[in-house]
Amino acid sequence: MANLQITRLILFIGLLVSPTKSLMGFELDGTKWLGAQTDYYVNMTGISATGIAWNTAFLTAMNAWTEQTVFDFTLVNENADPCLDNGLSSVDFSDEFCGSNFGNNVLAITVRRFEPQILGRPYIREADIIVNSNEEFDVFDGPLIQFGQTFAGLDFGRVALHELGHVIGLDHEETNDAIMAPNIGNLFELQEDDINGVNTLHDGLSNCTINSLNFGIINDALDSSDCTVSELAVGGTDDSFLDLYQFELEQTRQLVFNATAESLDTVLVLATTDLEYLDVQLPIADTCNSQLSANLDPGSYFIIVNTFESQQNFDCNVFGNYQLRASFSSDAEPSLGTATSLSSTNNSAVFSGGITADNGASYTNVFSPTDSLDISAQITIDAQHVGQAGFLVVAALIDDQVLMLNDQGEFVDVTASPLPAVQFVSKTLGSTENLTIATDLIPADLGIQEIEADIVVGYGLQSDPNDIFYHQTPLNLTVLP
Repeated sequence: MANLQITRLILFIGLLVSPTKSLMGFELDGTKWLGAQTDYYVNMTGISATGIAWNTAFLTAMNAWTEQTVFDFTLVNENADPCLDNGLSSVDFSDEFCGSNFGNNVLAITVRRFEPQILGRPYIREADIIVNSNEEFDVFDGPLIQFGQTFAGLDFGRVALHELGHVIGLDHEETNDAIMAPNIGNLFELQEDDINGVNTLHDGLSNCTINSLNFGIINDALDSSDCTVSELAVGGTDDSFLDLYQFELEQTRQLVFNATAESLDTVLVLATTDLEYLDVQLPIADTCNSQLSANLDPGSYFIIVNTFESQQNFDCNVFGNYQLRASFSSDAEPSLGTATSLSSTNNSAVFSGGITADNGASYTNVFSPTDSLDISAQITIDAQHVGQAGFLVVAALIDDQVLMLNDQGEFVDVTASPLPAVQFVSKTLGSTENLTIATDLIPADLGIQEIEADIVVGYGLQSDPNDIFYHQTPLNLTVLP
């Protein structure tokens, strides 16, 4: 983790007239838009000598980037002043550059405004284009100079393409084989180098392994085999290691993440899957451990276990083992994720379930050994299965063991032969099935002081007892002293 930048940044990039040499491919420094998209305000007046409106040429350029890359421009057909820092990205002609002269041979300038963020380079929050109206423009394809053809100026379309590349986050490319060359040339369409540049800039997640987060305890490590911040950000110099864990929320939940380590300096970062960083927590004083709490709305998120680029604490290093504990609390019985089946048969069953120690006032997954627990679940059966002879199942996964609840209310070990499944209840399936898994369960009374179990409920049809319909998000039970 690099030091956070706390100042707003502005970058000015211009397009020149004179030719340049071919040297290298696309240039990236990691600055980009969140989510690879932005609105763009376009409402220029005037028509070129070839009869094409400036607006039309600019929109054609926007569409080229949108259609050929992962970036999306959305047109807002309104005028906005490109010299104002107002959060609205826009374009217009002007005979001066926001109160200053353009300089010799400058056709247009893009002004990018940035905001610092927790990891990686600052993100772009606004990017405006000012086109030099002192220059003469037209709209046409092909070489800048064409035998037997006379155009009233330089092609505006390729200028728009170039400047929109800067808007997206590309810098100049020292090559004649790209629209993003620093000087206008004979190219009038996006080239492979331009397209690859945008796609690479916004594809940092492909450089890193994305792990699924199940609430409970995860043991892992940060070392040289892991992704780095610079790989995730596609730019910058932060080579600190990180692990990415993705999770989905279908309901508002209060979450707590604890990272504990004996010798790894842990940093926890919360982000959306668009890599909008929401919060960061550094190690607690005089420890290698960190804790992050958040109240999150439904959506898709990352919790990132990170560290520092260089050692900050004499007792904590920038590589080593860690334990991540993820806990939640909710006022409502939690959803248990998307339905699936052992045979991957499509179905519309809906699962919910929870563990409570206060008679349903709240649900969570981390308890003490002396808590009195009620564990229950509910299944909305797929409509095509309602009324059929079926059965309900309850499984608990503890380390490498698979335990199933039998019709006597006892968990039996089926690790060696999990199929056919042990049936908890055999019945004609109704539209909704409620399962009471445990009532007034006190772990300490069973000699349990510490345990982690993932509970899965499901149902099957007697006509095909080896296919079980169940949920993808387990119901986690973590007991800690």
